[in-house]
Amino acid sequence: MKVFYTTEAVKFVEELSLQDHSRLERTRKLFEAYGFKIGSKYIKKITKSNVWELRAGKIRLFLCIKGKNAIGVHAIYKKSQKLLLHDMKLAEKRCKSI
Repeated sequence: MKVFYTTEAVKFVEELSLQDHSRLERTRKLFEAYGFKIGSKYIKKITKSNVWELRAGKIRLFLCIKGKNAIGVHAIYKKSQKLLLHDMKLAEKRCKSI
């Protein structure tokens, strides 16, 4: 499975520190190599639609699955234990617009 980014996600990724960027890239490559077999430590479905959360330390990349491609539609720094409803709805909205 190949991962692509929307322009919004690219802007966020470009502003990451070197350590966070490296962690996200490592997790992304794991996902590309093994798909959903990497387990819930790294990926989790967050909505009833096709939006998944790729977990890379404190970074969360929201992925929209389209066929054999995953598109990063939104990314955040996770600061609390619970995901904000606003972030989930924004990721869903962006996924539907693709």
